Amino acid sequence: MGSLDMEKKMKINAEKFAYAVISSQSYENMLSEDISKQQLTLYLSAYWLAEKFNDLESQSFKNMEKHEYERLMEKISRMRVFS
Repeated sequence: MGSLDMEKKMKINAEKFAYAVISSQSYENMLSEDISKQQLTLYLSAYWLAEKFNDLESQSFKNMEKHEYERLMEKISRMRVFS
């Protein structure tokens, strides 16, 4: 199929991404401490995931075949930050 046309490298701003994730959540009937814990967990997970994506992107997207890119996206979707 040929290489993906991705001459320009993609980079996610991890901080903005993490803030977007926590701001998209709705918390009803939860204690303040539980909300804080949930938001911190989401923020750290989103930040880590964006950084991991940036690392992977900087390594090889430019010359990656379409099937390799799809396989990488599948791996990212299955990633778990905390066991």
